[in-house]
Amino acid sequence: LTADASDWFLQPLPGTDVALMLALINVFVRDGSIDRDYVDKYSTGFDDLVAEASLWTPARAAEICGLTVDDVERLARILGTTPPVHFRTVIGAEHREHGAQFFRLLATLPVLLGSWRHRGGGMSRSVGTFTGSAIGSLSKPAPGDGSGALRSLSQNLVGRWLNDATLAPSVSSLMIWNFNPLVALPNAEAIRRGLEREDLFTVVHEVFLTDTAKYADIVLPAVTHIEANDITPSWGSMHLNWNHAAIAPFGESVSNTEVFRRLAGAMGYTEPELFLTDDELLERAMSSGHTFAEGITLDRLRAEGTVRLNLPDDFRPHAHGGFATASGKAELSSTAMADRGLGLVATYSPAAEGPHGPSAKEFPLSLMTPKVHTRFLNASYSHLPNHAGREGAPYVELSALDAESRGIAAGDTVRVFNHRASLNLAARIGTTVRPGLISVPFGWGANAHEDGRTANALTNDTLTTFGGGVAYSDTMCQVEKA
Repeated sequence: LTADASDWFLQPLPGTDVALMLALINVFVRDGSIDRDYVDKYSTGFDDLVAEASLWTPARAAEICGLTVDDVERLARILGTTPPVHFRTVIGAEHREHGAQFFRLLATLPVLLGSWRHRGGGMSRSVGTFTGSAIGSLSKPAPGDGSGALRSLSQNLVGRWLNDATLAPSVSSLMIWNFNPLVALPNAEAIRRGLEREDLFTVVHEVFLTDTAKYADIVLPAVTHIEANDITPSWGSMHLNWNHAAIAPFGESVSNTEVFRRLAGAMGYTEPELFLTDDELLERAMSSGHTFAEGITLDRLRAEGTVRLNLPDDFRPHAHGGFATASGKAELSSTAMADRGLGLVATYSPAAEGPHGPSAKEFPLSLMTPKVHTRFLNASYSHLPNHAGREGAPYVELSALDAESRGIAAGDTVRVFNHRASLNLAARIGTTVRPGLISVPFGWGANAHEDGRTANALTNDTLTTFGGGVAYSDTMCQVEKA
């Protein structure tokens, strides 16, 4: 949808953005687009970054990215001659094996161009940094037996650890809330196999009988947002909002926090923090003492409904540096990142499962699983007829070139497959996917698929190299007529 409204939609091959950005920096240096005054005052490591970028000509990047040299040159010219450039990423790059390098390098561009000086310039993924700082942390060390023998297992790898016979001790009980992993997590068929274990005791706290809840031994009823008071941040503005309970909870439905309080009592824990009421938790959240929250109380939120963070209208957080580093400067090269094995500066590496990876010969099409539906919220509501019925049915979108080479016409039933799973879907011939790329919208539940498998049955659960994410979007597939 964003691409449809854009002036120019540029599609590098998935996972190759770092190569493109290095070439852009190369051109910025060549054409004198660097704001040297800003760079010299508010950054370190400029020479190290330029040395790496010098290896990336527009021609080299164009070949890697599946673009033309003119594409690279044009983009560099637009960015280099438009002072208030703002780079907006939203969600996506962190779902790649080398997503950290993407964000790391992208963050250097507004520094090199001096974009932070200008109102509207800079970079953002969301406004969570600001709202998250305003709301105080409620987290405390988890209770234990005093031995310190607590362990943490990544939720991104549920399918692996539920099926790991060598894990000691194995996972014998599972509690799930606010989540539908069979639809929302990668490598979903591995999760299904784990949930089918006879020796696994599963509890799900849910509003709906989701795909995951159907595998539970016990389903506990959860409240909806209209049955509970809460504080909600904004996705795209600088506001905190009061969510007022419109009705009392139905039946035996309770909030997550009430379930946790009851569990803590039943298990014999006595830490006072575990028994704070919802109102007490909300009061604590609004007592952070952060300057962003100055003047914003729970009573004010209740009364006004929505309150803007304590920020100036013309907010330029890095016009004079002030970056979250020891020096307060932007680190264009970083020894801390080098110590983590990510190199002194960001460099391009092909994903293990990507268009330049070893699996691309057998599975040559990159898979995207975007959110394109207007009546679903992530993995929620797709099981409801009034929502799903108006969205149609699951499909795979591919380019005219890829469809023609496979003898596929619009409306054909096709098989989308890789080494993890196979889905039968209706084919759409699209104009928004480039050759080498296919799209299967995320959010549909098992009931919408003839074989009960969802888009995430196909996706890759390789962990990212930094940050704890998972490489959903580094997934390769093949498509053929069913």
